[in-house]
Amino acid sequence: MNNYFVQTYTWNPWRNLAVEKYLADKIEPGDVVLYLWQNEHTVVIGRNQNAIRECKAQLLEEEGGFLARRTTGGGAVYHDLGNLNFTFLASPERYDLEKQLKVIQAACRKFGIETQFSGRNDIITEDGFKFSGNAFSKNSHCNIQHGTLMVDVDVTQLGRYLTPSKEKMKAKGVKSVQSRVCNLKTLNPDITTDALRSALKESFVEAYGDFSELNPAIFENAEVQEIYNLYSSWDWKFGKSPECETSYSRRFDWGEVEIWLRLKNMHMEEIKIYSDMLDVEFPAKLEKLLQGKRYDMADLNLDDETAEFTPEQREKAKQVCEWLAHCF
Repeated sequence: MNNYFVQTYTWNPWRNLAVEKYLADKIEPGDVVLYLWQNEHTVVIGRNQNAIRECKAQLLEEEGGFLARRTTGGGAVYHDLGNLNFTFLASPERYDLEKQLKVIQAACRKFGIETQFSGRNDIITEDGFKFSGNAFSKNSHCNIQHGTLMVDVDVTQLGRYLTPSKEKMKAKGVKSVQSRVCNLKTLNPDITTDALRSALKESFVEAYGDFSELNPAIFENAEVQEIYNLYSSWDWKFGKSPECETSYSRRFDWGEVEIWLRLKNMHMEEIKIYSDMLDVEFPAKLEKLLQGKRYDMADLNLDDETAEFTPEQREKAKQVCEWLAHCF
């Protein structure tokens, strides 16, 4: 039996999730790994969630944040450096959820905090407040449990980024469940993410015995970079979203515009535009322009693709596209 411990100090979610995937691919019979990591200014959504239903992706990225999609299920979560993430990776015969949870609970107990598992996928305080959400996955040779530990998260950002658009939407995909949350620091002001890292390391050795600590330098390789490239791609973050329908409306100086969209793989598979503007040809031209484009319209070149538009129509198209991009 082999026990391993590793922690990274890079705050990029795509990198950290790539390291997790790499570790899962390398698990051998008898292995158990505890991996600790943190993300900065990040929303992480579940494998089967619809990105635009779960967060304000445009706002997040405009403000320097990251959207990441993990390979496990569950709901959307916000990460900053007040949050510590953990992952248990184990070969099937050594995967033991109860034992793994006891490592987390023992670490919290070192700070005088008693906890319990909710029976769904959360770890909660004695008063019923959630500070840890967990998710799970497995392949033929590795089982994974990973979760968050809210130490001193800026909870005001949860509502800022995790509140989906108020526009009408009919979307497929798993929806996040809202819970009462709390930071561990409110229960013990002395707790920090670094202190919790140390406590988890101690609890791991208490539960599993001696371990080998992996050098993060081993993740500087082509395999991790390839996974990183996938996880940071638009197709993975947004294109994996389930099919959905949505609509938006806005009044411009020249008329009211309502746009109905059916999105598939986050491309505008169907589009219908309604307007009370005097130019009756414009809505149909705009529909043709946007048909099949990515939802963020990053693949749209207005200068090259509006040759059939009048100058006035081209300007209106620019206004509509800028507005629609910010609805994303």
